[in-house]
Amino acid sequence: MVNQQGKVISIEGVNNNRTIEAKGGEIVRIEGADNKVVIRGNVSKLIIEGKGNTVTGNDITTVTIEGADNMVNIGSVETVQIEGVKNHVHYKSTKNKTGQVKVSTEGADNMVMKVK
Repeated sequence: MVNQQGKVISIEGVNNNRTIEAKGGEIVRIEGADNKVVIRGNVSKLIIEGKGNTVTGNDITTVTIEGADNMVNIGSVETVQIEGVKNHVHYKSTKNKTGQVKVSTEGADNMVMKVK
């Protein structure tokens, strides 16, 4: 079996519809606009740079967003860093002992919210 730890999966461009089959530990980088990405499996980091991207996934340790109008719906997250406007991260749980996600946001109308 190939060790996927730290492997970077990049999606660049506009209006891509992609499904990523993650083995665990990968870094997913999305650069562009209006991309729709489904991540199956767990990844260590999701990096979004752009506008209007939608990502659905399972467990992502760290989510970093730079841009506007990006939407992330995931199962579990530990750290969220957002720079920009109108970015939303919805998650179901966290593995942090505090029960709280570590959040840092810079910009306006960004939201990190626990959902059922």
